[in-house]
Amino acid sequence: MAYGDFGGPVTELIITCKTASSGEVDIKGGDAVKLVGAYEIDNALEDGDRIFGQALADCWRNDAAVPVRVRGICDFAFTGEAPEVDGESGVVGAVGAGVVQAGAGVGLIVKVNNEAGTLEALL
Repeated sequence: MAYGDFGGPVTELIITCKTASSGEVDIKGGDAVKLVGAYEIDNALEDGDRIFGQALADCWRNDAAVPVRVRGICDFAFTGEAPEVDGESGVVGAVGAGVVQAGAGVGLIVKVNNEAGTLEALL
């Protein structure tokens, strides 16, 4: 699989996680997710939340299995000021469903698409 302007092979690690057993679930494929329990994920992020990975499927049910990319290139929607590719910045949660912002979090931002409001981060 090739990404970005240059491309090349990318190794990914995808694991199966689950949604909460109760409460509202509204995960979209591509959302940034956080770990909230034993293999349990949620996309309801707060400012500065540690990102666990990227949901690869839509889900709206409780106790449902969801594939999550935890290593590899993730294409996240971002909010706030457009980040720069500086070789240092990672991603952290932003207030909202599945959205990130640049920060001293996980991964490394490798590409930014300001027009689309997305960034590619290597987790």
